[in-house]
Amino acid sequence: MSNENQNNLINKEDLIKKAKETIDYNNSLVDDDAAVAMLGISRIVNLKNEIEELKVFIKVLNRLA
Repeated sequence: MSNENQNNLINKEDLIKKAKETIDYNNSLVDDDAAVAMLGISRIVNLKNEIEELKVFIKVLNRLA
């Protein structure tokens, strides 16, 4: 495997890790009643949409070489 491919794999792994961390953080906000009250319904809906988009993003990255 070339050095460039190794760097791409590292970047892919980092992207997946960061996406999973964001999903976990967003889920913690969605599950926290106080955060829901402060952020409002529209922001929570946006967070849920972002969670779903990140899950798709992770699936796509995992399918790449």
